[in-house]
Amino acid sequence: MGKVTSHLHNMQARTNHGCPGPHGEQLPWDVLEGKNVVIIGGGFAFTTLRSSIIYMLDPANRGRFGDIQVVYGARMPGLLLYKDELAAWEQRDDIKMHITVTEPMTPTEVQCGLRADRHQGEGSQCGKLLRHHLRPAHHDQVHPACAHRARVPPERIISSLEMRMKCGIGICGRCNIGTEYVCKDGPVFTLAQLSQLPNEY
Repeated sequence: MGKVTSHLHNMQARTNHGCPGPHGEQLPWDVLEGKNVVIIGGGFAFTTLRSSIIYMLDPANRGRFGDIQVVYGARMPGLLLYKDELAAWEQRDDIKMHITVTEPMTPTEVQCGLRADRHQGEGSQCGKLLRHHLRPAHHDQVHPACAHRARVPPERIISSLEMRMKCGIGICGRCNIGTEYVCKDGPVFTLAQLSQLPNEY
């Protein structure tokens, strides 16, 4: 299709090829330290949030954070990712899970280990679940957006915009939002930062 793919197809076995990266910013763990954290995600976007949860729950790190709550929504139970981990996290006393699905779970899905007292019928509206079950004013950092509906200050809402990235290494220039490039200047932004950019995200 182009110079890069043509070069890759013409490479011989065991030939090395380098590329720059990774670029970008990670979550501000130093800012989150000592704080209560709410993590909000829906559908397949939960993949990147999972790594943050694993990091915070690691025994070497758990003491660095206050209360951890997770709000995770999906259209149907079959689209929930990492069911084994979700079930394991629900059994822990150092993290609070709030899972919402649009369609009710089947008996088989209930048997997978997830609690049956799902917020069925509320859909994947994490904002509604946040307002209904959490008191965001008592949480220091919320990740990612949705929380502005619950009147969390914009500078305390952290969003990760991986879905905007294309090449991911700062070459193609297709992930820009105004003057910012998601792969190099992000993908982590506060809502306060995003409010200063064109509404392209």
